[in-house]
Amino acid sequence: MKPFARVVAVAVLTLVASCGPGMDAPEESAAAGVGIFTTIAPFRSHGAVHDADNVEAMRPRIMGTHGVISSGHYLATQAGYDVLRAGGNAFDAGVTAGMALKALKMDYAGWTGVAPLILYSAAEHRVITRVGAGTSPALATLDHFLEHGKSPINNALIPADVDVWLAALDRFGTLSFGEAAQPTLRIAEEGYHLYKMQKWMTEDQTEGILAFPYNRDFWFPNGVGEQRLGDLMVNADLGRLIRYMMEAERQALAAGGSRSDGIRAARDAFYQGDPARAVDRFFREHDGIVRYEDMAGYESRWEEPLGTRFNGYDVHTGDGWSQGPRIILMLNMLENYDLRALGYNTPEYIHLISQVIDLAMADAHRYVGDPDFAPAPQGLYGKAYARERIGLIDESRAFRDMPPWGDPVRMAAVAEGAPASFVAAGGPPTGTVQNLPESDAADSGAPSFDTSSLNVMDDEGNMFSLTESDGHTFTPMIPGWGFGLGNRMGQFNLDPDLANVMAPGKRPRNTNSPLLVMKDGQPFMGLSTPGGDQQMQCLLQVFLNVTVWGMSPEQAVDQPRFGSYNFPATGSEVNRNPAVLYMEDRIPAETAETLRAMGHDVRSWGLWNWRAGAPTVTWRDPETGVMTAAGDVRRETASLGF
Repeated sequence: MKPFARVVAVAVLTLVASCGPGMDAPEESAAAGVGIFTTIAPFRSHGAVHDADNVEAMRPRIMGTHGVISSGHYLATQAGYDVLRAGGNAFDAGVTAGMALKALKMDYAGWTGVAPLILYSAAEHRVITRVGAGTSPALATLDHFLEHGKSPINNALIPADVDVWLAALDRFGTLSFGEAAQPTLRIAEEGYHLYKMQKWMTEDQTEGILAFPYNRDFWFPNGVGEQRLGDLMVNADLGRLIRYMMEAERQALAAGGSRSDGIRAARDAFYQGDPARAVDRFFREHDGIVRYEDMAGYESRWEEPLGTRFNGYDVHTGDGWSQGPRIILMLNMLENYDLRALGYNTPEYIHLISQVIDLAMADAHRYVGDPDFAPAPQGLYGKAYARERIGLIDESRAFRDMPPWGDPVRMAAVAEGAPASFVAAGGPPTGTVQNLPESDAADSGAPSFDTSSLNVMDDEGNMFSLTESDGHTFTPMIPGWGFGLGNRMGQFNLDPDLANVMAPGKRPRNTNSPLLVMKDGQPFMGLSTPGGDQQMQCLLQVFLNVTVWGMSPEQAVDQPRFGSYNFPATGSEVNRNPAVLYMEDRIPAETAETLRAMGHDVRSWGLWNWRAGAPTVTWRDPETGVMTAAGDVRRETASLGF
């Protein structure tokens, strides 16, 4: 019997998820000709209708003793769940679901793009991360971007996700590439049904889609503006790519190669074969800068994660090629406070957390980037530096702009020469196009793109947490192959004084970063989310809801959230939202008014808002070993377990 299953077998389980009275969405009772969004518009909520008397979360608790999974689409969750039921481990299920998720989310997280991964291997007794941000092309010089600016063609990053999937499958899984890719192949060739958020995304991004004929034909097979919910979405060319990789694996195995040899052959078929040559042709024809050599030479690596301890929990995340370092900075500062004494989501609680967020954003803006090019200064992630930084917090007044960054080497709360203001900051360098990624583009009119997430846990104690991103609406897909390279180089800075400045062969500090939490040396929780620069803010609140306030995972993700925008969006040098704090309106109006009196520019997210993030979470009860999976109702997540 597997170790966690043994724990559960001897436990008396009394976990019963009770649900109070609920309230159905008013779609069926809406007046004739009035749709659901019109009906609920007065409540400024485009999510589930909440009943304040329902003390439980708005769905059943998904539990299991063998395995649990949660992802951003029900078909991806089903694909991973089927692998778990068939005896595969969390890594087999995670890779299978991860590939399927990106075939289903071509608008928000398509083949191909970034895919930061963090996992816990029970066999190796270690937490480890796969670098999931690709490198910039050799021609991606700062001078080039200062002259030509950021654009859908220029911003294409070398894809990381294929490398991440197959490296994880090879080292920690048991399946072949062909076995893990079967659900994705079916989805690509047989199609899936167009769903609400994807329909909205294609409508929102129609202008960008029409800029590229291949994108137009893919997204609007029935004609522009003719898509309907439930339409079958087929990607036969992606099926061709998957079969091409499967054939490379088959040939390697037929020649006597091992499972690892076959997986490597499938990987090389993508990065060094005909798909990579097609990438080269496309970008040459469109005056882009990606070349075959950039694809063929790409190789990622396994790394030790960053981490910190917070109130007995060990929190792990990726390095400076992700936004993971931000939550290390936040937790180090928050550990100096008695959060429970402040009260849950009180003005004092929200004020403190928002100020800590702003301080972390400032330090990350200056110091955090690809550590191969810009190693973090000594002391940045230390507790002593955190104590220096919180000295800048005024308990009664909000930062009116992003605060200046500090100096961890000299243990100074404010670095000598740090800018006093980021609102103007002299404007961006000449020739740049401001890129406000993901949810940060909400009020800018700039093209938006987003992300999806995936978490798996099994009864051996393995955990798999993945954040996948880069959609292909306003960014080009490769004709004949059904994939694209995304827009992620837009998250580089063009200020040479910042750690995240553009350079050839460098990884951007992309906004995606999953988290993995251990407790007393045992796996406790995996969590990841879409949401751009809101990701770490969202996950911080969910983590605190569980570890400080004792909530179950599904309760933790359902609570109303807030988010600071008081910093330059990743890839920008200018703070366009000074003192802005968004809050969901389920937080009382009196709280918002108190925060306004403290200097926060409080704005409404409505009752529920997908821009506040939409985590997927797995959690293990330390006492019984029972596992739980939860996905946020703000988006179309799905969870399963057994």
